[in-house]
Amino acid sequence: MGVTLGALVEPLKLGAGERARTRRDRTERCAAYIEAATTARERLVEFNVLHRLRQRSPDDARADPEKYLASTDAFYQARASMRQIFGLLVMSGPEELVERAKQVHKAEMQLHAHRRAVNADDASGGGLPPDVLAAVRAFDEAIEEFARAARKHAK
Repeated sequence: MGVTLGALVEPLKLGAGERARTRRDRTERCAAYIEAATTARERLVEFNVLHRLRQRSPDDARADPEKYLASTDAFYQARASMRQIFGLLVMSGPEELVERAKQVHKAEMQLHAHRRAVNADDASGGGLPPDVLAAVRAFDEAIEEFARAARKHAK
């Protein structure tokens, strides 16, 4: 009887282990996607600030060309990570996460399109240009929605 019971329970244990591993992998991918998206967002905002500084006064020490290049490199590395993780999400699902990741990507592309935007009177310095600020908010919302979906599928 013991052998028979063991033969019945073992596949259940294996199935539970596989589901746990799948959840863990999904959670790790989602966390990495959120980190990459957040890094991309930060670097695009930094790019815009540095671009506006360089436009206003090219000799300003805060507009260091090395920092400008480092920010650009960090952005493209984060974007590459997002694309790689997106591919893994498409492969493994669920579809809701894939759709949310697409929304994050669209928001990232929108912010990227406005990375060189300047304020109408940029001589004053001011904050982020309205187009950039709106794109940043949309990007933040997309990341938040992705995180909510990820949390739901990580349980």
